[in-house]
Amino acid sequence: MRLVWLTAISVLTVMMAVFTPRVLRTESAWEAAAWLFMLACAVAAVAAFIRAELLLRRLERDTHSDVPET
Repeated sequence: MRLVWLTAISVLTVMMAVFTPRVLRTESAWEAAAWLFMLACAVAAVAAFIRAELLLRRLERDTHSDVPET
């Protein structure tokens, strides 16, 4: 389920990046600045989610490796 959310926000971020040139051409400076701020926040969120996913996988792998095999 975590990968579904990561994929969804990644697709949203890519779509925002694709539409950025159009927004910068057609919108006012304040709206363009707000758009760039939202894009930066979306990129930061994707990076944080990827980092969290990697840490959670490592944590799950470490907890499963401590179980003694009998």
